[in-house]
Amino acid sequence: MPVRRINGNRVDDWISGMVAAGVSVSKVLEALGVLKRVLDRAVRDHAIAKNPATDRSVRLKEPPLPNRPVLTPADVERLALPLRLPRDRALVRLLAYGGLRIGEALALRWSDINFQAKTANIELSVEDTNGTVIVGPTKTYAKRTVDLPDALIAELKTLKKTSLLVFPNRLGEHLRYRNWRRDQWDKAVRRSGVEALPHDLRGTCASLLIDAGASVKDVQIHLGHEDELTTLRLYVRVRPGRSADLVTRLNKLMAEAA
Repeated sequence: MPVRRINGNRVDDWISGMVAAGVSVSKVLEALGVLKRVLDRAVRDHAIAKNPATDRSVRLKEPPLPNRPVLTPADVERLALPLRLPRDRALVRLLAYGGLRIGEALALRWSDINFQAKTANIELSVEDTNGTVIVGPTKTYAKRTVDLPDALIAELKTLKKTSLLVFPNRLGEHLRYRNWRRDQWDKAVRRSGVEALPHDLRGTCASLLIDAGASVKDVQIHLGHEDELTTLRLYVRVRPGRSADLVTRLNKLMAEAA
């Protein structure tokens, strides 16, 4: 169908058809998200004036979010240390302290790292689709610059070799996420006892940034979200022990008034 013929009513009919066919709400929302991002591109290219995927009358109740863990820096190290290759240890720390999506991390080139400024330019992402590695724009089609901790920058310096990629496979090509997770991550989880998925490190980064004093807007920009609501709803979680830390600070404030 020509993009200009897609309107809110057609999108409503499409959604209703999926629901009537028994497609789960989470799958419908996932499909709608893909359509929205495609049509966002059409809006940016001035093919249409506004995104019809947001101009709808059919509303779906989103399923409850899974209760994913928030790791502490100690947990991150427990996951990283069992990994045999320095490349893999650095990748885990980059996901936790840089907040990159796994596809963005696997697409990183040395030309994206500015060691002097201590930053990483996030421009590309890698997907492994049906056995084919596809390199393209980030999930939101946006580019961003992420500041990295000193220790992480120093660790990345020790990895720099002749490959163009920061995290290559043995052939100097892009790592395949599924292979890396099976061969490296899952083994580290079993050895460390830290039950987590690679994507949980992104939520961990958001929570650590909030702990460090960042605003929600700061975290939104750092993670590359389109809006603050996504950051708040999906990624800003309370790490274990955070409540006790806040009470300790509250005790100090109350003591000042005594």
